[in-house]
Amino acid sequence: MRPATEDDARLLLDLRNDPDAVRFSGGRTGVTPAEHREWLSTRLADPSTHLWIAEQAGDAVGQVRVDVQDGSGTVSLAIAPSHRGRGIGSAVLSAMVYEMEHAGDAHTLRAMAHVENTASIRAFVRAGFHRRALREGEFAVLERTIGREGGTGHNQVDIDLRVSRYPGGTR
Repeated sequence: MRPATEDDARLLLDLRNDPDAVRFSGGRTGVTPAEHREWLSTRLADPSTHLWIAEQAGDAVGQVRVDVQDGSGTVSLAIAPSHRGRGIGSAVLSAMVYEMEHAGDAHTLRAMAHVENTASIRAFVRAGFHRRALREGEFAVLERTIGREGGTGHNQVDIDLRVSRYPGGTR
């Protein structure tokens, strides 16, 4: 994984507007390039947002974002359609957990997945998230703790995703 940059705008827009992503999103609509550029600039400038591009063999395969507020991180994951069904989602999430354990600004991670998006729910569960009994509308709530108490204790992922460190931290 590597931190996202403005150069990733097209990739991130394509992932955001993928028909399955739109179908399983809360808003159920795509976004325009102008809306996306503004959103991306804001996210990249926000120190409480961690946004990574997942790569495999040099190809971008998805993105994962964590928005941190008051020690809790809200996770968003998108895997490119051509790379779905290969276990990449859970590997990306495991790499993200490793990064977040080292960032130190969150102790809990939370995600919401549409109840019909069983592949997403499975990926989160494989990465150590626990499905909560409660639901928020059409969304399952998944959570996990990170750090010494809730960490995985290991830093390897099942596929060849490179976790990189950059001067000044990761985003």
